[in-house]
Amino acid sequence: MAIVKSDIPRLLEAGLRTVFFEAYEAAPSDWQRIATVVPSEHDTEKYAWLGSTPRVREFKDERVPAGLLEHDFSIRNKTWEASIGVDRSALEDDEYGQIKLRVQELAQEVKRHQDELVFSLLKDGFTSLCHDGQYFFDTDHAEGDSGTQGNKGTAALSATALQTAFTSMMKIKDDKGKPMAIVPDTLVVPPDLKWTATELLESVYAPEVVSGKTDTRRNVLSGVVELIVNPYLTDTNDWFLLSTRRIVKPMIFQSRIPVEFAALEANSEGGFMRDQYVYGARARYNVGYGLWQLAYGSQVA
Repeated sequence: MAIVKSDIPRLLEAGLRTVFFEAYEAAPSDWQRIATVVPSEHDTEKYAWLGSTPRVREFKDERVPAGLLEHDFSIRNKTWEASIGVDRSALEDDEYGQIKLRVQELAQEVKRHQDELVFSLLKDGFTSLCHDGQYFFDTDHAEGDSGTQGNKGTAALSATALQTAFTSMMKIKDDKGKPMAIVPDTLVVPPDLKWTATELLESVYAPEVVSGKTDTRRNVLSGVVELIVNPYLTDTNDWFLLSTRRIVKPMIFQSRIPVEFAALEANSEGGFMRDQYVYGARARYNVGYGLWQLAYGSQVA
């Protein structure tokens, strides 16, 4: 049924809110695949628990609670907004369909921003600190009895480099000196490496050339990990191997106030003084690093 002018007041805020959240949920993004959503109740949250999961032991005489490690890692929430102005005359001229499109684009922009925030932080892991005081991607992480371990490489993306990273992650130990049983499952690359990564992960035969001839052995990397190609990875040769199927993922998305949609309409100052309605989204959240053990980054010079 067509929308008529008399419907507009009733449909404006309530109807556009529905339009907004339908578009928000449908908007494509990948950040949920690599980040754990952590609800927040304060302006800043401390993550002293990172890396402190106790090992299962035989129950003999009494329980032995594991204390938290002395980490001072915290994430402070930020407030984000995006708004659009709509001339009142557009409503009077029955241009509701065009306004709906703008609201849908606004919803997509909010989801896009979250993607940018998470993947930009992943990209910056070579120069940004995580919970143990080291760079997120580094060669000398150490916690408790783990010994010195690394999750950083320098090799260009290839079958050999990917296999080396995979093996390195599976051998990572926790602060008790025990293997964490990490299994990488996701390769993240910039657009420049899309076709190289696709060949590595989908070719039937090994994507290598030996003595000028294509290697006809079966490709052991086929189907081993999933691929994410993300435009916010701006360093064209860097690549990342992640383990994303645990409760705590490599990245943390800290949510203080979920995305809201609100409007200032006819009775607002803008509606009265400027003959303009304003529709906007607002949220409070921020991102940070989860467990470095679940990520391997190769920074190629």
